[in-house]
Amino acid sequence: MKGTSHSLVGAGAGLSVAMLQDTAPAATGLLIVLGCVSALVPDLDTNGRLSNRISLHRKWLWFALASVGVLLGTYSLIMLEHIMRLIGIAVALVMIIVPRYLINQRFMIFLSGLALIGIGWYWDQLWLLLFGLYTITATFLSHRGPTHSFVGLFLYGVIAYYLEQSIQINGVVFACAAGYLSHLILDMKCLPFNKKGVRWFQPLFNREF
Repeated sequence: MKGTSHSLVGAGAGLSVAMLQDTAPAATGLLIVLGCVSALVPDLDTNGRLSNRISLHRKWLWFALASVGVLLGTYSLIMLEHIMRLIGIAVALVMIIVPRYLINQRFMIFLSGLALIGIGWYWDQLWLLLFGLYTITATFLSHRGPTHSFVGLFLYGVIAYYLEQSIQINGVVFACAAGYLSHLILDMKCLPFNKKGVRWFQPLFNREF
């Protein structure tokens, strides 16, 4: 299922939680957003909508490294001599050419996870630090791996718990969990538009449902 569909269903899940909690308008809006975002979180293990939203596009990093490479190459040609000039030019060429082949979107998601950890540590926000760890871990997993399981749901629920404790708004855990759960349900094999299912109980066993 496309990310847009997941986000719409997640937003509906967040709204349902808000209605059950009878929250204020501002809190209702927040729960809708959290449900929407949470419905995209399981796909952090692939180049999904949320992955592309939270990470810088790799082309920006390519451009930055290539620019530094051009400057280094120019400096080496003008200012350095002999073997140091050759080394400088070689490093510059590597910076210009190699990143385009080595740096992919998963790497950018990994860097974004590191940034979230740094921000969470600096601002003393445990939920953000944990989400950064979750994001980094997801980059090493295959699609529909542990992020699409009860384990992933539980771990994300822990993150949501600390978020709720931080902002002191009731219903955050339920909205996040409902959004996340909606994604897993919509990815099940019993639905006609899915060729593959969800392995709810991995890593204990890998039967798809």
